[in-house]
Amino acid sequence: MKTSYIKSIVAAAMVFCCTMGVSAQALHSSYFLDGMVQRHELNAAFGGEANFIALPGLSGFNLGVSTNFGLSNYVFKRGDQLVLGLSKQVSAAEFLGGLPANNQLDFQLDIPILSVGFRGMGGFNTITLKDRTFIGANIPSSLFAFLKQGADPATGVARYDIDNLTLQANNYMEFALGHSRKLEALEGFSYGVKLKFLVGVADAMASVEHIGIEMSNNRWMVETRGVGSVSSGVDFVYDEEGNLSNVSANNLHIGGYGFGADLGVAYTPAALPGLTVSAAVNDLGFISWQGVNTTQAEGQFEYTGFETITTDEATLNEQLNAVLDDVVELAHFTPGETTTISKQLQTTLNVGVEYAILNRKISFGILSSTRFGAPYTYAEGMAVVNFRPASWFQAAINGSVSTQGAAVGALLTFCPNGANIFFGCDYVSPNMKFSPQAIPLYGTRANLRTGIIITFGKKK
Repeated sequence: MKTSYIKSIVAAAMVFCCTMGVSAQALHSSYFLDGMVQRHELNAAFGGEANFIALPGLSGFNLGVSTNFGLSNYVFKRGDQLVLGLSKQVSAAEFLGGLPANNQLDFQLDIPILSVGFRGMGGFNTITLKDRTFIGANIPSSLFAFLKQGADPATGVARYDIDNLTLQANNYMEFALGHSRKLEALEGFSYGVKLKFLVGVADAMASVEHIGIEMSNNRWMVETRGVGSVSSGVDFVYDEEGNLSNVSANNLHIGGYGFGADLGVAYTPAALPGLTVSAAVNDLGFISWQGVNTTQAEGQFEYTGFETITTDEATLNEQLNAVLDDVVELAHFTPGETTTISKQLQTTLNVGVEYAILNRKISFGILSSTRFGAPYTYAEGMAVVNFRPASWFQAAINGSVSTQGAAVGALLTFCPNGANIFFGCDYVSPNMKFSPQAIPLYGTRANLRTGIIITFGKKK
């Protein structure tokens, strides 16, 4: 079976995400910093202190990567050789004992093309155009247990249930119009709305709800339930028996259109001017993909088993290729129909509470952020200390706890007249250690952002 295209995508995703938390929007550290003009990306109610324009290249990009695994979970050194945990040189206890129940990776990249913010129409307005990419996966450790252990050596019998194996990737362009303003009827209350028009470029998904494997001495019976899809311009390739063997991207083009919205509110009560509570729902919407090619896995079949995945003489690359070959065959995907599919955006809920002292020179904030949607729900809580010692300089330090571990971060933003210069990283894991090849050995999170934005007009 030739699955070179699938191998390339999966291997690249695993290696890249091992080398680099979640959310490729503005840094969560910036949620409470007034001088950070891009914080409207976290809450549509937050207007800018000054008019601004973010130009391509200067405004940088936003990269968010999160994994709960690292290189040391899958690759082991034996003498002068690197082998996968599936090798016979690695015991099942050593390999499987170091794996999380669900191996999760999340990669998001936002590339701003143009962003403008200005006062007018009774409030603050934003116009943004950006390219957005997302890659995510949820791989249950029961899959690796099956690959590693197989049948009981004494009886030749075993049962494995592999549930919720999900791979997802998409890319789309976003054009957004935002407006925020104060509510005159209630002092201290502001709200904002951002409407988004979306153009889908590419989308791919494989969701295996269940693989049940019944192993005996004379045969293996496999039961599968799952679906897969690729947007128009990408095709599934099947072998002579009608089973999925490859994916080819021949003619990428616009694959769909959609709409989205960000909604936000913020309130500072007159009786407690140091207190601000806020909430926002971001990316509430969908993309409708046309001409989608689908594939499906459903039913029972007899499987002949694996051949090469534990061959110690094979190179690391050959072992990985053999594993991916057999996993694709195990899922047993067959042709489906061509159709239109509407997919929900990854909606995020942000809720923040801030209390400021010393005339807002220092403030303390708590931010809760929850992202919904495939391949899994992600939640975090962040505590932030904000410093505003001068009108031209602000900083924040934070600590966070999430479904993927604990981390710390910091942000520096310089905001003199004419510019907003910033650099920061939200998620730096305490156990971040690297191999000689600069690949993280353990689960890693990093949300990076740096850039320069031109500001103009009088600050509010």
